Amino acid sequence: MNERRTPVQDVRRLHRGMVLRSLRDGGPQPRAELARRLGLSATTMTKVVGQLLDEGVVIEAESEGVAARVGRPSVDVRLKADARQVIGIHVGAGAVQLGLCDLTARAGHTSAFTYDLAERPERVAARVVDAAIDLLARAGLPRGQLLGVGVAAPGPVDPAHRVNVLSVNLGWRDVPFSDILERELGAATVVDHNVRSMALAEARYGKAAGVDPLLYVHVRFGLGAGVVIGGQPFRSGPYGVTELGHLRVVEKGRRCACGAVGCLETVVSEPYLVEQLATVLGQESTRPMRDLARLADGGDERAVSILDDLVDYLTTGLASAVNLLNPELIVLGGIFDAAPDTVFDKVRSVLHDKAFPILRDVVRVDRSTFGINAGVVGSAAVALDRFFYNP
Repeated sequence: MNERRTPVQDVRRLHRGMVLRSLRDGGPQPRAELARRLGLSATTMTKVVGQLLDEGVVIEAESEGVAARVGRPSVDVRLKADARQVIGIHVGAGAVQLGLCDLTARAGHTSAFTYDLAERPERVAARVVDAAIDLLARAGLPRGQLLGVGVAAPGPVDPAHRVNVLSVNLGWRDVPFSDILERELGAATVVDHNVRSMALAEARYGKAAGVDPLLYVHVRFGLGAGVVIGGQPFRSGPYGVTELGHLRVVEKGRRCACGAVGCLETVVSEPYLVEQLATVLGQESTRPMRDLARLADGGDERAVSILDDLVDYLTTGLASAVNLLNPELIVLGGIFDAAPDTVFDKVRSVLHDKAFPILRDVVRVDRSTFGINAGVVGSAAVALDRFFYNP
């Protein structure tokens, strides 16, 4: 239960968050510069910085690379990134990754495990608890430094960000990750959609910082999307879903796990590519995008055809998103982490011809900053937003 705060406490918390977010996004700054940027008085800034110094989450040190001013060196307020930690947990289809992350979402100690897709979610959640306890023990982290836990879940979550409501590819419903982890770990837990979490990580801590709007597309077992608009994750409706993977792109296509026919993720996903490589090329592959691109670059006409179809389907979905949302940047992750630049060039070229004319030269397409760690950094970003920068 949230404690009741007075108006004065609310204002202090607001100012504290403003300063912390400015240090996160803008790096070390002198007190006077912080006050000017945030529109706060020198007295208020002194109080806020004093509180943060007492908490041990910031330090003051001489500016680096700046000549000392006459009579007094320039002193910056800096975020002390290792002062607190969060556990970031990415629950994917058949695999879970965990990481202990600092105040800039940088992962230190990590671990991972796989599970059978038929395994019950309660059992997977219990294994997540065991892995998190082991992670904390290996790191030797004092409990007072743990802010909380973030979970990047494989599907939409409830408005309170505590329950994974539905995962169509796993057949899960109403998995109470927050209740389970809080009970076993004694740490506050927040849950969000896994790809929206990845989008937030790119916007907060990746090369997409400052980009607006941002569309993140993750392709692995299925195809998920997350959007950041105005610096905030876009959550439409009660569950905040952005189900790009369930756009119909094949009129009489395959039956999707969601029950519809011809969804984008039925023809743009890792299992589909594995199948294509096996049936068309007679090759088994654990890295299908890398292997497909290698064969296509080598001139294999069958591989070229498969890759062309993949790009055609993908860009049909992306063009719809571009025309609706007008993103400045589209980030491709998952199987695209292993894709060579030639694949990205092909996606850019085909998307250019499909998007609305005035948007063609505006939108950019790039690969994920965090690669295979995108889910861990994403879940950490969600936890940091909830428990530290916007408490």
